[in-house]
Amino acid sequence: MVLGPRFLIQAGFIIAVAVVAGVEHLGTWSIIGLVAGAWIVVAIVEIGLWVRHATAQRPPAQTPAEPGPKLPPVVARREPRLEPVPVPTPEPPRIAAAPPPPAPEPAAEPEPEPEPESAIAYLPVNEEPREWNLWELERASRDHASDDVARNEERAYLLMYLREFAGPDGVLPADFDGLVRDAFGDLLRVVAT
Repeated sequence: MVLGPRFLIQAGFIIAVAVVAGVEHLGTWSIIGLVAGAWIVVAIVEIGLWVRHATAQRPPAQTPAEPGPKLPPVVARREPRLEPVPVPTPEPPRIAAAPPPPAPEPAAEPEPEPEPESAIAYLPVNEEPREWNLWELERASRDHASDDVARNEERAYLLMYLREFAGPDGVLPADFDGLVRDAFGDLLRVVAT
């Protein structure tokens, strides 16, 4: 959009009103009122210019056409009149009665509970905290990955962060026993053997 000279004049007028009001040390509300009044004057000028421009572009009203050569009068033909045929009013639609409720289904036999998968989880009877080998946990996690992608990723990230605390031989301190049992409970039998 290119700013034309009319816009610059209008903007300059509004700014000039604000500057003059400031130089005259008028109050804040007075300056705001004068600038609002200047804006209203600019808006009225713009509306007036727009109306003048819109009426100038309107096509001129058509003048009645000059009479051209006279055509011979059209002889009216007599057409047969058609009598209106009464339209039968349709009957209101009949609403069918609601269908009877479906017969109750026979009681389905309860599905047998699925047998648990072969239990891999084994927690020794001895609940004493123990040290776990990080490398063995990684091997068991990789060899016995489940279909639960989120759980597999969680274990992979946990193993990565536990490396920081494992010794050079891969042994985690006994302080991490609770964390290992929570995160790898179903794999501990594989690791413990």
